Amino acid sequence: MSDLDLLNEEEFLEVEEEIDRQLSIWEVCNLRGQAAIFHDDQHIGEKRRELKTVKHPLFDTDAEMKFRNTPVVDSLEGNMLIHPLTTPVIEVDQDNTCVRATWWSLGVEGLSRYRETPTAIISVGMVPGVHLKEDGEWRIFSGAWQRTTKNEYHAGWVDSMIPTNTRPQISMEEDRGRMGRFAYRKDEVRQPVPCPPQKDTFVSYPDVTGSDWLMDHLKDTVE
Repeated sequence: MSDLDLLNEEEFLEVEEEIDRQLSIWEVCNLRGQAAIFHDDQHIGEKRRELKTVKHPLFDTDAEMKFRNTPVVDSLEGNMLIHPLTTPVIEVDQDNTCVRATWWSLGVEGLSRYRETPTAIISVGMVPGVHLKEDGEWRIFSGAWQRTTKNEYHAGWVDSMIPTNTRPQISMEEDRGRMGRFAYRKDEVRQPVPCPPQKDTFVSYPDVTGSDWLMDHLKDTVE
């Protein structure tokens, strides 16, 4: 406290603002943790905890609701999606109104599209995202789990890659152009996407709702 007593009013306000920004990091980590936990299929049918900025004018609410109302499996029995988050890289803008972040995620899944015996899957991906405040609380504006590898447990990721589970099911070619665009392939140099936010992210990419910052490393990739 003695150190705080030495601060003038301007310096004290700067300390308060920095504390608020650090608290935002903690709150956004908790927010993404909740999103990871309640992504588990076993929570389908429960009252949804609203974690997204559905009131934001640029948020695609119609697409979000369509996704939520489209079941991707016939039965919840044997299905599981567990994706803990780790190794976060988080940057808060100077006004404490936007947070950009990425997390690594190592997951285990039990997948059964219809009622067949579930497939044991191990998957590695990243969770990028933009986070904004809505009604005074941090919410997710954009960003979902992005696959790096997803394979049958015993087959290994070099020779076995499973596309993202959707309804209707998509082909490997469709997956490559969409959710699996930057997934690992043994005959390619893996592209460094998504890029974690850099210290100057809000200076280099001032559009807080944009996603160009996620592709930052691509400009340095050698073809």
